[in-house]
Amino acid sequence: MNPLIRKSVAILSCLLLLGGQLLPAYALDAGSPSSDVLPISSEQQQNITLTVSIFENVGRGWILNPIQLQCPSGSGLEDLMEILDQYAYLDGAEVSDGKLMTLTDDAGKEYDGGPDQEDEWLIILNGIERDNLKYMTDENGDMVDFAFQDGDTLQLVFSSTDTGDSDTLTVSTPSHSLSTADEDLPWDAEYDDAMRAGCGWLKTNSDSPLALTVFGAIGYTIDYKYLNRILLAIHQQQSPTGIELSQDILCVSFSGISAENFSGQNLLQQLITFPDLDRIGTVYGLLAYDCNSYDVPSDALNSRDAMLNIIMAGQNPDGGITNIQGEESDVFLTALSLAALAPYRDDETIAACIDRALQWLSEQQGNDGFFYSGRYESCQATSAVILALSSLSISLTDERFCANGHNLMEALMQFNVENSGFSEQLEDSPSVEATELALLAICSLKTGRNPLILRSPVTGSGSIDFSESSEPALESSAPSETENDTRSQIHVGLISAISGVSVGIAIMLAVLLHLKNKYKQD
Repeated sequence: MNPLIRKSVAILSCLLLLGGQLLPAYALDAGSPSSDVLPISSEQQQNITLTVSIFENVGRGWILNPIQLQCPSGSGLEDLMEILDQYAYLDGAEVSDGKLMTLTDDAGKEYDGGPDQEDEWLIILNGIERDNLKYMTDENGDMVDFAFQDGDTLQLVFSSTDTGDSDTLTVSTPSHSLSTADEDLPWDAEYDDAMRAGCGWLKTNSDSPLALTVFGAIGYTIDYKYLNRILLAIHQQQSPTGIELSQDILCVSFSGISAENFSGQNLLQQLITFPDLDRIGTVYGLLAYDCNSYDVPSDALNSRDAMLNIIMAGQNPDGGITNIQGEESDVFLTALSLAALAPYRDDETIAACIDRALQWLSEQQGNDGFFYSGRYESCQATSAVILALSSLSISLTDERFCANGHNLMEALMQFNVENSGFSEQLEDSPSVEATELALLAICSLKTGRNPLILRSPVTGSGSIDFSESSEPALESSAPSETENDTRSQIHVGLISAISGVSVGIAIMLAVLLHLKNKYKQD
């Protein structure tokens, strides 16, 4: 069916439902972790609320961004797929014995995970992987047909053996090889477990903008309350530092909102004109610019060229980079700077800076494979080097970064606290900052790219509803384009009294008939 007709049918269905009663609802649809509420109620049927997301691991992209929706009590997996198809989020799905077999997205692309395929669909319900959603145990201990419960969180992941194309939008392949490795480091299931447990721990222990950015980069489902809480805090923030403003832009962008129109605020313009950015703030600022390929005037105070020059000006004679001129080179800052410089590595001057920084970094690795902060092995420093190498398409088996045969992932995993996050120092408690960087590092290994660059730009605007509710929702100020990978729009609306419903339905029917006839003629 023509996509325009499908969307129109969905709108008409909503109008028909609203004809008999007025339903307050809000919806949020974003590029990176977010939520959406759909009115699907009837007067006789009690509704439950679910949080649903669909992700594919080839391009690390969303098929369906995390949304929150209502569906009738007693609904199972097949019922849920029909609801998503009805509202044009999908173009069809096949469910058999409680398993998702195939799914076609709203652009017509099919994801086949049937029994004859090497690819498969994974089902994660409330953080626990399930073989199927066919049966469940009721409150009496009896086996009954499966039905979602109010508040459930469902993640569907298309696991493909095809690694796909891992290009990074604006990041071009360098004309010369930066790597001395013959092969890539193989992926280990241990890394998946660490990401899953780390995300769960981080969500419980942090409300930071960078944490939300990490979830968006990885594709970890979060609920709308958590999302709204962080975005509201960003909007209410007074006089942020350069680093905070840059991380706010990353967070907003990975939540599916353009930083140029966030609840009436232009966060990008604030960064462009921010006075006296220090070196670390400049590094985060350049990452913020490039995360969504934002347009920045070449003559701006903090233009891309200005930021590149500030970063390179911090390079010491030894090749490392420091925040303050004259101080010793810093491993973390040098590695993070390389991740920021990576998209510009075809420029001869920048390439020379990168080569010198890489040489210095390789000399800082300990014999045990760790990178240090002061006298101690540092999770953040080790993670930043992994992120830098992945951003530059350098394998972690590169001989310059495998001290005594120890690769960086071996070192990083020693900071992992079982069923928890990552500690900054060995045998210590988990740390929010260490966990954030470690998760980004693992994600960069899996994707072979800098995870802080969105695969598809977001253009949606969003605004926060400042009602007296303790659970603020997001509200869009204007319609925006929807991207296939990110569904890059956030909109929340309160449906108020609708007058003249019958007239509206009549007009919609006329439009549908006209579109249908025109479509047949075409």
